[in-house]
Amino acid sequence: MATHGLDRRALLAATAASATLIAASETRAQTPPAPNPRDRETILIRGATIVSMDPAVGTLANGDILIERGVIRAIGTGLAAPADALVIDGAGKIACPGFVNGHIHLPQVLQRGLSADHSFTDYFRNIVLRYSNRMTVADVALGVRAGGLEQLSVGTTTIVDWNREVVSPDHADAAVESHLASGARVVFCYTVPLRPQDGSTPNHARMMTHAKTLKAGKLASGRVSLGVCLPGPDFMPLEPALADLTMLKELGVLTAFHCGAPIYAARKKRTVATLAERGLLDGNTQLVHANDLEADEYKIAADKGASLSSTPEAEMHMGHGFAAIGKARDAGLPVSLGTDIPSAFGGSMLEQARLAYAADLALRNQASFAATGKPPEVKPWTARAMLEVLTIGGAKAVGLDRVTGSLTVGKRADILLIDGLSAGVAPVLDPIGAIMLQASVADIGTVIADGRVQKFAGKLTDPALPQIIEQVKARSAAMVEAAKQ
Repeated sequence: MATHGLDRRALLAATAASATLIAASETRAQTPPAPNPRDRETILIRGATIVSMDPAVGTLANGDILIERGVIRAIGTGLAAPADALVIDGAGKIACPGFVNGHIHLPQVLQRGLSADHSFTDYFRNIVLRYSNRMTVADVALGVRAGGLEQLSVGTTTIVDWNREVVSPDHADAAVESHLASGARVVFCYTVPLRPQDGSTPNHARMMTHAKTLKAGKLASGRVSLGVCLPGPDFMPLEPALADLTMLKELGVLTAFHCGAPIYAARKKRTVATLAERGLLDGNTQLVHANDLEADEYKIAADKGASLSSTPEAEMHMGHGFAAIGKARDAGLPVSLGTDIPSAFGGSMLEQARLAYAADLALRNQASFAATGKPPEVKPWTARAMLEVLTIGGAKAVGLDRVTGSLTVGKRADILLIDGLSAGVAPVLDPIGAIMLQASVADIGTVIADGRVQKFAGKLTDPALPQIIEQVKARSAAMVEAAKQ
């Protein structure tokens, strides 16, 4: 009988517990999910240290930023919060413009890490010829989507996607759709195909027709715009390369090509001077790398309104030479930095800037020692100047400084909040120095791109992220297996 009583009490207890669980489950089901900050159109950042990169605004020790429908509406102190605003506590945080990545082959995130030990030749043989040229439309769409999210997570809000994987209009359409979905500000560079040896250009005509359609349609306005990328004179005979550049002038968009590195097989001396003489160097020209131009060519490029994009880590690893940012700076040539190839290098623009800054200062110190036996009395240039390259200077170099690059009323809201209370940043005695030489990617807790909260409390807000990561893992594994065959 006693055993029977225990069983009955146990049954009653179990029944009660089950009822409690059911009730709790029903309660959870009825509780709406927490609102996603990415869905808010009105945002007030309150009480942050604002590094605006706009001389008219300056740096505010305890400032507010009001964002409405993607636009910075007000910057000041004690701003009133609209009734529908998401209020972000900026106390202890540094607000600065989002970073500009002026050169990245974005779909290559699907080959992340495969180029860790590649030389320049190995990279082309193994990545470009065995992966990039074989990516499907779905691969490009996935790589762009995943790459865009990675860039946002590390504080990059503006990207120049030098998309060599776009080998057809369908690939281009897929890339554009993914860029529109990712949330970053993008110059999507459509690939110009190599001219065949017979000189025919049917693929060029197809590319131009589709590029014009994109420019007049989906990319007519908004945060994704059209650019083009091409092999250029250091990768092919001169006259066909000049013919490509002549053809592309009709589009009137950012036109990017690699040049001026001693490792290029078809390297030509004074290419930049030649382009200037032919009327093919202008404000839409982006020289990529350009480590080893002749000294006067940087000034020639600057005088014609061109820009430089330098990728310091890739260039030093693969034999291009030291980054040319110092030569460009001295010549007045606008500069952006880039991370280049995801198959080898991470996406952090802070790391690229620190590499470039340290390398250029080292070169200047070395030159001073050689000339005078001692380093310069004054540091040749400043952390603020380097931060300009990451923000307003980089934006100018890619033709977007009227839209982004500084925290300015009327510009689009591309903003980072950096934790000034973290163990690696506090105390913030100099906010610009803290950003440039102290903060890490882990300290970038909030990222707002085009007025939309893309990262909040250290986590990306895109609900599709887990699914995208799983797709990347599966597709990358399949591509590696296919490349073995």
